[in-house]
Amino acid sequence: MKTSIRQLQGEEMFDTLFDLSSYSLQPSPPFGNKEEWLAIVHERQGMNCHALFEDEAPVSIAVSTPMTQNMRGKLFPACGVWGVSTFPSARRKGYCRQVMASLLSTDHDSGKAFSNLYPFRESFYERLGYVSFPLTKIARLNTLDLAPLLKIEPGGEIRLTLFGEQYDTYRQELANIRAHRHGMAFFDFGDKARASQNTLWIATAIFDGKVEGLLLYKIQGEEVTKYNFVAYRFYYSTSRARYLLLGWIARHIDQTSSLELWLPEDEYPETWLADIQVKVESAVRPAMSRVLNVEKIGGMQVGEGKFSARIVDPLCPWNEGKWRFESADGKLQVSRTSNADWELIIQGLTALVSGVPDPQDFPLRGWGNPDLSQISTMRDMFPGMRPFMHDMF
Repeated sequence: MKTSIRQLQGEEMFDTLFDLSSYSLQPSPPFGNKEEWLAIVHERQGMNCHALFEDEAPVSIAVSTPMTQNMRGKLFPACGVWGVSTFPSARRKGYCRQVMASLLSTDHDSGKAFSNLYPFRESFYERLGYVSFPLTKIARLNTLDLAPLLKIEPGGEIRLTLFGEQYDTYRQELANIRAHRHGMAFFDFGDKARASQNTLWIATAIFDGKVEGLLLYKIQGEEVTKYNFVAYRFYYSTSRARYLLLGWIARHIDQTSSLELWLPEDEYPETWLADIQVKVESAVRPAMSRVLNVEKIGGMQVGEGKFSARIVDPLCPWNEGKWRFESADGKLQVSRTSNADWELIIQGLTALVSGVPDPQDFPLRGWGNPDLSQISTMRDMFPGMRPFMHDMF
């Protein structure tokens, strides 16, 4: 049996992707509505799709779409990998790894510095160089617990519309947040077709004519007064915007009995108000990220220090070799060098940049062999941080 990998485009790409991803990633039969799926996917400009064929039959596929990502204060070109699927008869043959290598090679050639995804299994993608971000929090509480907020007047106003009507405003606000949020990334061309289905409300917190916060939500359930208020996005730039939005949720206490609030890992909703009984759980899958081009990660904000390391990255061989990492005026400089102090596999470098886990874990996880002095230097240069992706795909 002959195998080959090709980059797909046009209708061949959409047909192959729909069939393989529908079988692998969705309940079936039947497959979902292809026309609705195409309306959404057609908007994902810049798609990079690679598939592996057994003879003439496509059996494994992966797609990426351009993103922009904040890593330690600098915006980098990145890609989001999705639709990774392999037909059952072709699984456990190494095909997915081969397709991913081909996909990432093209993304590297187009100038991407980072690659991101949500895994079907973390350990599989960790072997491909990806490192997990902290899990998104899901906070659950009784809506009635927010009743005291009805007595608070933070000023401002809530503007409520269907999501599609304020999609451009939403995207602009996300860009404002991303400028200051480590790890945050979303697709460059958005998903306006899905937003235009208007299956979500968006409440924006307006102060002096400016957006200072937003709430993306829906109300679910079957019985009035016992509906569930589900907020998938809750962002704010000021305390007054946070309390204005929470007050908006409180205005639903006669309509909803429960609240489900999706939050970044570093939010602590139990501290927002006395006597609220918050139960916090984690989302099922973490975002994962990897350095795709070592040479391109310079310019991010780092602490004082320097070190050199031999980078090991068999999936992306352009990254392999001896590299020097040095702080200059608070910015990272990266260059090739002839000497290396120690060995660091790509997972270790990605962990340094992302801020989790701590460098002292590297020897235990097989990510590198730094001594105590080198660990101290890495901590100084790359202090721990909590990255947050935003986009889910």
